Amino acid sequence: MSIPARLKAFGMARALDYLERDPDANLPRLMEWVDRYAGERLPLPYRDLFHQVMTDPDNNWHRLIRSMYTDIDNRVLKKIFENFVIHGEVLDWPAKKEQGLLNQDQSPWSVIISPSFPCNMDCTGCGASIFGVRPSMEFDSLDQELEARKVRGCHLFIFSAGNPLSQQEEIIALCNKHSDCVFAAFTPPGDITPSLCADLLRVGNLFPAIQVDVDPVDAQRASDLLKSYKLPFGVACRCTADNWERVATEEYYDRVIDSGAKFCWFFTCPAYGGPASPSQEQLVDLHRRIQAFRKTKPLLTLDFWDGPSPSAAPQGGS
Repeated sequence: MSIPARLKAFGMARALDYLERDPDANLPRLMEWVDRYAGERLPLPYRDLFHQVMTDPDNNWHRLIRSMYTDIDNRVLKKIFENFVIHGEVLDWPAKKEQGLLNQDQSPWSVIISPSFPCNMDCTGCGASIFGVRPSMEFDSLDQELEARKVRGCHLFIFSAGNPLSQQEEIIALCNKHSDCVFAAFTPPGDITPSLCADLLRVGNLFPAIQVDVDPVDAQRASDLLKSYKLPFGVACRCTADNWERVATEEYYDRVIDSGAKFCWFFTCPAYGGPASPSQEQLVDLHRRIQAFRKTKPLLTLDFWDGPSPSAAPQGGS
């Protein structure tokens, strides 16, 4: 870490320590740190949005950030902020986007790693099969791929396809060596064990996304276990022609939030096999619902698309 980055990290650690004492009273003051270190690199519309989020206790993003202080271990929380803000330069993303520096011709801000390749599932629309990195599962192979991309400024890596956390020793060793990176892993609930949770708490930079439709009962067990360790996690929800209407409802969102998850990744491919995908009309409706809930629910939601974005569809959408 460079000296300027170390100074930023020190200032951020001080701000987070101060914030931890009384999140309700001090969360608005976190914006002082953003203003100090982001400066003109953060375009005005984004700065206004940050101010609104930090100062309005009824704002859904404010409630999400507030929940992180009550639900997540403080050491892990500091690691999240340090790796996203300092190493991942998340506050520079808006400016880079406006300058055209986040397109496919530049270094990506995140990379999908699919260590199960070659994969014979051949799932329709699986983005990892097109854009992913395909190393072997051995530590040295994964380590080499990460080193090559860190040099270009990438610090967010997503393990997708197969069952990456079944190779717990290799993945944890990777997270331990690359402590300046953030990792996420889509995983069946059966991989979430007390041993894994202890490792996740120690490294602090790997977040599981539980495949909730694999086994809903076991998914609840896995969520409860992660929550008991005060670990951040999310869920991966496979959207199909049969369940698309049910999963994008307020009842479903509230259930995910109550489980302790901080993000929900909707797979509309579906990206890990199974029944038919929603139709184009269903996808448009699903996307509109997700966008609406992003404005009201304290949950970060993302969705994949099989085919063109709904903004290009005749029905409209955004």
